[in-house]
Amino acid sequence: MTQAWSGKPREIARWYVLVIAGQSNAQGFGEALPPEADLQLSPRIKQLGRYRGVRPDGVYEDRWNKLLDAGHVLDHVQDLRFANLHGNQDLRRSGTVGPGTYIAQRLLRYLPDDAGILLLPQAHGGAGMTVGEPRRYRDPALCDLRTQPGASVGRAVYNYPNLPDTKRDGAMAWAGASAPLYLDMRQRIRFALESNPANRLLGMVWIQGESDANSGGLHADWHQASFTEMVDRLGTSLADLKAQFVSGDWQRLPWINVLATHWWDEWNPDHRKVMDGYRALARQRPEQMHFLDLRFQKNGEPEETNLMHYRDPHDIDYSCHSIPELTDGRTTAPDAIHIHWSSGAYRGTVSQRIAEALLTPMLVETSEPVRETTDLF
Repeated sequence: MTQAWSGKPREIARWYVLVIAGQSNAQGFGEALPPEADLQLSPRIKQLGRYRGVRPDGVYEDRWNKLLDAGHVLDHVQDLRFANLHGNQDLRRSGTVGPGTYIAQRLLRYLPDDAGILLLPQAHGGAGMTVGEPRRYRDPALCDLRTQPGASVGRAVYNYPNLPDTKRDGAMAWAGASAPLYLDMRQRIRFALESNPANRLLGMVWIQGESDANSGGLHADWHQASFTEMVDRLGTSLADLKAQFVSGDWQRLPWINVLATHWWDEWNPDHRKVMDGYRALARQRPEQMHFLDLRFQKNGEPEETNLMHYRDPHDIDYSCHSIPELTDGRTTAPDAIHIHWSSGAYRGTVSQRIAEALLTPMLVETSEPVRETTDLF
């Protein structure tokens, strides 16, 4: 069996940039509290920070385009750091759980000791290609130190000590050359690559389509074309940086198009239309587009969702200290809590299977021999 790199990490000389984009299941709405192991941060896994301005607790911060620690909750376009589990007093565990850091953890062992993974969090819960209010994009070069650059940021505050519950959406639509979500992603990829010529764009994890499918009609009809146009436009705009793609070619840079929970209904014509669009792209562009259906585990069982651990926080048996950890429907109405993966799924098979899909092009780039997937994790 091929051995991965080992030894004491050296100073990071280059970063493999991994974009995590789309809507809620890309951002991560896993509600259970992260265990202590999740709070142990790696110096070789960072994120490109986003937030600038005054937080709900009155603290000013400037995280914009800075390399920061990457934990269970990342700086996506929607800020979920203040979405606290009912009754939780350990604020290190605030925020929901998402996929990015766990994917990076699974890939890290296959990198040289002087390389790390830089996550670009680019998702907003509820966003669509053509569904949702676009809001605005602010050119970072024109922003002062009190103004949030990039796409309009949303924020959710739930059960956070001494703060009222609030929810505000930011930019919610991806389609079109002037869409703030698209412009934000383009700018941040460019920044991450131009900041160090040794950095490499590893790939794109794209979990998107629920809002367009659920709205149906023309939104479902337009989804594939809107997505394809966005991908091609992004490739053209980054063409001068192609030497920094792991493949050296935009048409071979891996897009992992993920189908999330078993909320997706094959018998719903609008759901099927969106799903079949991603399936068709995988057939048409096999070196670029990879369709990954994660509604079910490899054993055929549905992938775990927040529903598995849901308890009404007003019930007498509710405890935020229970094992397995409980969820309380803070991010989604209880009757829709099954639409999001659980935190356990993110740590487990979801991150594993996404990492498997990304691993082959990464190992080609680093000249490490490719293993059979059964030996990867």
